[in-house]
Amino acid sequence: MSSVPPPNGAIAELCSSLGDDSARELVDIFLNNFPNVLRDLNSGDREQRRRAAHSLKSSSHIVGAEGLSSRMAALEARLTQPTGEVTPDDVESTVTEFERVAVKLREFAHQK
Repeated sequence: MSSVPPPNGAIAELCSSLGDDSARELVDIFLNNFPNVLRDLNSGDREQRRRAAHSLKSSSHIVGAEGLSSRMAALEARLTQPTGEVTPDDVESTVTEFERVAVKLREFAHQK
């Protein structure tokens, strides 16, 4: 079975520096953890939600999911404001974007 190539430049760099297996493992961790951390955007106080957005922003950037990273940066900035909140539309659009990018990430991560 042939190996699926890295789906973007960020993952290609991870493969180059960490090796293919470690890059796949890192992508798999991202895919498994993103939905769990996303749930934290709906719970806890504003600072906990801001930290969740920050974590998702950083991990998305690492795997080259720049649309998700930008979306999380905007939510993080909003949550630093006294009246900033995360809306159900924010969560829904984030889930949609995650599922869009996750297709190629899953293909890459699950290929051995």
